[in-house]
Parts: sequence; structure tokens; C-alpha cells
Amino acid sequence: MRYRLSAPSAIKATIQLPASKSISNRALIINALAESNCIPDNLSDCDDTRVMIKALTQDEETIDIMAAGTAMRFLTAYLSVNTGRTDNHSTTRINSPIQILVNALRELGAE
Repeated sequence: MRYRLSAPSAIKATIQLPASKSISNRALIINALAESNCIPDNLSDCDDTRVMIKALTQDEETIDIMAAGTAMRFLTAYLSVNTGRTDNHSTTRINSPIQILVNALRELGAE
């Protein structure tokens, strides 16, 4: 037996999520990837989320990630699929764990 699944032409929904930094940053990245005009609300009030919002809304060549590890991982992958050059700067403490992600992105063709 075969089933054929297809996506709807549009999705219209309101979803209320808890204000965790992980969920907030995922919502912001999904919103940016969808090129949505909708602004997520109930976002976490933490450095990771503030860094993510700044990185996604300001047109700067260099993004200071500070010590926002969640933002660093999500933005590294997100920025690798967007045109242009952007440099992520962070604290030394979070640079080492990100190398696995960077290596995987490079294998997929990111520079």
C-alpha cells in the first residue's frame, strides 16, 4: 500500500511556546529562514536570544556572539546558507565545541 503526502499550500496557526532560550532561538532561525514578516513573541530574556535578534536584524559584517553558545551554533549554520560574508566572534570557551559543526558545514560546501 502506498500513501502520498503533500504539504498544504499555506499554514495559518498560532503556537504558544515557553520562553526558553533554545526554543526562542529556534523560533527566530525558523522565522528568518522562512523570510517571515511575523515577529515571534514570548521570547526568552537572555544573552543568547538578544545576540540572535541583533544578528538577524542588523546588517553587520561582524557579529559578536560573546558567550552565547546556543546563538553561536544556530547562527553558524544559518549564515552558511546565506550569501555574503559574515564573521562570528565569540569567547574562546565556545570556539572549540563549534569545530565539529564547522567541519560538517565545510563538507557540505560552506566556506
